[in-house]
Parts: sequence; C-alpha cells; structure tokens
Amino acid sequence: MSSDDLRIILEDVKEKFDTVIEAVNMVGEKVDRHAEENRNEFDEVKKEILELRRDLNDHRQNTELHAVRRKTKGI
Repeated sequence: MSSDDLRIILEDVKEKFDTVIEAVNMVGEKVDRHAEENRNEFDEVKKEILELRRDLNDHRQNTELHAVRRKTKGI
C-alpha cells in the first residue's frame, strides 16, 4: 500500500468521523431542546396545581367559616 493510498483512506476515515461528530452534536441539541420543552411544561403544570391547591384551601376555609357561623347561630 502506498502512502497515497493511506492518505486517501485516512481522509475518508476523517470525513466519516466528522459526519458522526456532526450527527452527535445535532442529537445533543435536539435533546437539549426537548429537555427545555419538558421543563416548561412541568413548570406550567406545577403552577396550575399550586393554583388549584390554593383555590381548594380558600374554598375549604370559607366552608369551615360558614359552618362555624351556622353552628353558633343555631345554638
């Protein structure tokens, strides 16, 4: 095998490695975007749950307050 043949083979291998590296970088970027989307969705769901919890607590407190008033009026 001549040095020219070896150079051609090495150039081909380098091109293939470059292609693989580019593909890995693209996949990494896609994963990063997907992770960010998931974080945003999680934050939205968490916010909605906290709002529901606050509304339920307010409702429960108002119900307990009205129940106490009814008991004291009935006595």
